Amino acid sequence: MKRFYSYQSILNFINTYSILVAIGSLSSYLFFSNLFDVKPNYVLALGLSLSLWIIYTLDHLLDGLSIGKDASSIRHREHFLKHKQMIRWMLFSLIILIGLSFWVPQVYYGYVLFLCILTLLHFCINYFLSRKYTFLRYLKEIFVALVVTIGFVITPLIGNEESLNLTQLIYIFIIFYFINLSNLLIFSFFDRDRDHRDNMLTIAHLYSHRKLKRLIYLGIGMSTTILVISYINGHLTLINFFVLASMQLTLLFITSFPSYFKFSDRYRFFGDLIYLYPIVVFPFLG
Repeated sequence: MKRFYSYQSILNFINTYSILVAIGSLSSYLFFSNLFDVKPNYVLALGLSLSLWIIYTLDHLLDGLSIGKDASSIRHREHFLKHKQMIRWMLFSLIILIGLSFWVPQVYYGYVLFLCILTLLHFCINYFLSRKYTFLRYLKEIFVALVVTIGFVITPLIGNEESLNLTQLIYIFIIFYFINLSNLLIFSFFDRDRDHRDNMLTIAHLYSHRKLKRLIYLGIGMSTTILVISYINGHLTLINFFVLASMQLTLLFITSFPSYFKFSDRYRFFGDLIYLYPIVVFPFLG
């Protein structure tokens, strides 16, 4: 019994404080750098990791503060109860991020500004939007999936335009976008009842569980179809194909066995874990 509670506590800690999100963004950046055959900028990779952690933490913090101590989800309740500590950690991370910015080449400045504008737009839509335009909040997953895909897939190519293969980029962008979208839809699928109790609007409230599940399968199917086509056309190595296919297969398992993955929020742990899959194959990447 003690071992079970220890396991559950570790799982809750990782999920609540977006640990895998930070590590996964670093892993994914290095993966796409290798996929596009460009030299990674490790300062930028660390900055991307910290930035994503700050964004996720701020998102959970704002949700937690708006719901209060009676929040249904652990992550929102924890961020509310420990909001002072979380603010301090975010400020500390922001200071590090500012320090890293002095080592980022100038070619990235405009791109980073573009990502900041997209992020600001996300927060404006979700927290400061007039009730007249509340319907836009239902598009949160679609928009977030786009921003994450841009951040992971496009970032390695900034300053390396000579390595750009436009056809390959389009294939990879579509594959990864539908992976991200399916993953976010899975989170909404499992969080649907809790979000409803907390009066939080997501795309899950537009559809029944059955229809939402079909949308998830459709997203995974779209991603898998483009993956196979891109591999056949020589835009992916076998190892890169294996990594992306493993991500898709994991999402398929999570969706197909909801009773198992709902327990202790396993769906969130394994959903974030897919972005760490490249770590396993790093020794084999050329």
